[in-house]
Amino acid sequence: MYAAVQGRRISVACFTVVASLSAVAQDTAPASFTASPGVYKILAEDENFRVLVATWQPGQRDEWHSHPAAAVYSISGCDEQRIHMPGGKYVDAKSAKGRVSLNKAVVSHSFENRSAKQCQTLIVERK
Repeated sequence: MYAAVQGRRISVACFTVVASLSAVAQDTAPASFTASPGVYKILAEDENFRVLVATWQPGQRDEWHSHPAAAVYSISGCDEQRIHMPGGKYVDAKSAKGRVSLNKAVVSHSFENRSAKQCQTLIVERK
């Protein structure tokens, strides 16, 4: 239980840092599934929500993108991840399998799987 709570704290901190970047950066970054269709697959959508599965292979980094407010479920967990932000900044974190986070809109960023195993998450975005 402690590991899950600790992982959630890391996740919330990472996305708080990313979400605090300027709104201008969000306007210039495409949606995740547009920027990196090899990582983000749309499973379902309607006028209110979009459900995606994101899969990063070991060492894979996706393209710069943004997200609206979303719920994120860690399907496989990710031991070593790096969230890159504009200006060369980044945040290192990890997420445990089964972790759920509720995230505000996330501005321009790029996710890198720095682990030796595949990372996979389910994302439910509000449109």
